Amino acid sequence: MLGITFGIWAATRQYTWIDSVLSAISFLGMTVPRFLMALIIVYLLVFQFNVSEIGSFFSPQYGGAPWSWAKFADLVKHVWPVVAIATFGGLAYNMRVMRGNLLDTLNAQYVETAKAKGLTGSAVVMRHAVPNALHPLIMYQGVVLPYMLTGEIETAIIFALPTVGPAIVGSMAVGDVYVTATFMMVLSATLIVGNIIADMLLALLDPRVRQFRES
Repeated sequence: MLGITFGIWAATRQYTWIDSVLSAISFLGMTVPRFLMALIIVYLLVFQFNVSEIGSFFSPQYGGAPWSWAKFADLVKHVWPVVAIATFGGLAYNMRVMRGNLLDTLNAQYVETAKAKGLTGSAVVMRHAVPNALHPLIMYQGVVLPYMLTGEIETAIIFALPTVGPAIVGSMAVGDVYVTATFMMVLSATLIVGNIIADMLLALLDPRVRQFRES
């Protein structure tokens, strides 16, 4: 949602300093490799902030302890770098795609017609331009559901976190066909579910899709 919001903000303020800053952030988020971000964060945490508890979900005192707010806070303390890197990459992509789609939509003929009828700028953008600009992003979210399940594989490997992504890589490295095939089946199922959810959201957003399916 943040990426979409920032994309709308940048598109409606094209060629301003806000657009330049947000475009630069989205460019960095899409081009800087995830493993490089992870290495930089590891260096800062270990050598600048003297954080030694890297490579697990919990500190030793919380490993076998029952769930509590203190344990949850400890979990957040360990996983926030991976979550931040994944969030930054997704935010940058959504922001850049939303900005480009919205700029194309704002130049469409029906948008000019809506303006000529006297609608305010915000009404034109939010009621007419944004719903149509969201189509590619909605379809993309269905495709990235398996990626969300595996997480940032290279980032999790650098932080030595026991997540699904490194487990898949490890099973492939040792030639464990059964574990690898099981993971692939699960990821294929999540891909199908993600596309179904994306189609349902698209039908809710666009009346033309509902009319086409009803016909």
